[in-house]
Amino acid sequence: MIVKINRLLLQKSVNKMGVGQQVQKALVMEEFMSLLEKKMNKNFANQLKPLYIKNQILNLSVMSSVLANEIRLHQEPILKKLNSKYKKTAVKEIRFLT
Repeated sequence: MIVKINRLLLQKSVNKMGVGQQVQKALVMEEFMSLLEKKMNKNFANQLKPLYIKNQILNLSVMSSVLANEIRLHQEPILKKLNSKYKKTAVKEIRFLT
């Protein structure tokens, strides 16, 4: 009960300060990395970095075009699973910066 109240108060404070969207986007990027690693059975920490989300486009810094193409192959199922975790579409497209 106390944990629920604390979580609710924290969420209201974050939203009041105007950082609610930034926190949400950071959680989406973290979840994307987790889903990607599960889907492809690899750890990409040193080859891939989610940079930011703007206009529902996830921008990734990728070390190689080969990795970018491999992610493109799995993009649709990963985005479906990612967006299913949130009430609205969090990411509709992935953009790769190499």
